[in-house]
Amino acid sequence: MLKALLIDDEEIALDLMEILLNDIGGIQVVGKFMQAAEALKQVETLQPDVIFLDIEMPGMNGLTAAEQLMTRFPVMKVIFVTAYHQYALDAFEVNARDYLLKPVSKERLVKSLDRFKSEREEGSLAPALQGTPSAEKQQQFAEQTGQEVKLQLHVLGSIELYDRTGELVSWRTKKTKELFAYLWHHNGAPVYRLHILDALWPQLPSDRAQALLHTTMYRLRSTLKALGFPDIISFADERYRLQSEWISSDYDRIKEMFPDSGGRPLGPEKLLSLYRGDYMETESYGWAHTKRLEIRTAYRLALEESLSEANTFQKQAIWRKLIELDPYVESYYYELLVELKRSGNIQGMQALYREMEERWKEDLGIDVHEDIQELVRR
Repeated sequence: MLKALLIDDEEIALDLMEILLNDIGGIQVVGKFMQAAEALKQVETLQPDVIFLDIEMPGMNGLTAAEQLMTRFPVMKVIFVTAYHQYALDAFEVNARDYLLKPVSKERLVKSLDRFKSEREEGSLAPALQGTPSAEKQQQFAEQTGQEVKLQLHVLGSIELYDRTGELVSWRTKKTKELFAYLWHHNGAPVYRLHILDALWPQLPSDRAQALLHTTMYRLRSTLKALGFPDIISFADERYRLQSEWISSDYDRIKEMFPDSGGRPLGPEKLLSLYRGDYMETESYGWAHTKRLEIRTAYRLALEESLSEANTFQKQAIWRKLIELDPYVESYYYELLVELKRSGNIQGMQALYREMEERWKEDLGIDVHEDIQELVRR
């Protein structure tokens, strides 16, 4: 039998919900509270499976309460119950899967409960990983399934998160994806709540931004919980921390090219294959701009250094990649033209020269340097 906890500042709403749940059957109401703060004190003792939570309440509202519940009890399901009209729900970015609109109908309640039960059954592997996976649990899971516990993240080019089976994770909102990226971007360091608000909702009033943070954080926790990582995000002293050690990324592999990394330099082939694009390039988050430039610069220097051990084909690929990264560096074109001419690819050399000539005239309003013109004529 499922255990349910009800939180609403209206006593009649609590009574009506209890009547509906009793009528449906298979559910025990273990507690009813008119204040979220009081309910939070009893949750650990009552251990409900599902919590029906009103959004708008005096004192601690439902969004704040939901965030705290997800922090302390990540395996519990929260379903919002609200009198808001749809436009207000859209403003809070509360998805239809997360709420019941007052007055609650029995049919709608049954659908929500059926969905919750289905999600519990589909997530039957998750209990094996309740809490952040320990090294022992990681080893056990790997031995039993042949899969690695760590999530796989791509941040070069576009942000793509893959679960343990290699399936691409879908984000329910763009802000949920950005919040995940922002926390991961800090490499396991705690991030102040105010810094998150400034980065993700800089133009919004404080109360509106706070509400959206609570909702988005709740949604992010729910997504990560479904992936088997219910408490990978912690909260303490007004700061959030994503335990990034449970996420393997393409950035982890390519950062070996940084001078102070202490790692072995990557060869030409690996450098060319790993770099699918700039850091979070597709999403183009403003807060990632500095790191984007830092990685791009380090990558450009690493490519130049790798030329000494590259073969002819790799050298041409490296010069093309350098031109892609910085299309107005004359020396890159010159060196690639030399390589193409040396390998006998005259057609390719002429095509590259026409590309350069057109770019110089249209974008810069100048002619190609005489040395390059002479190289092509010879």
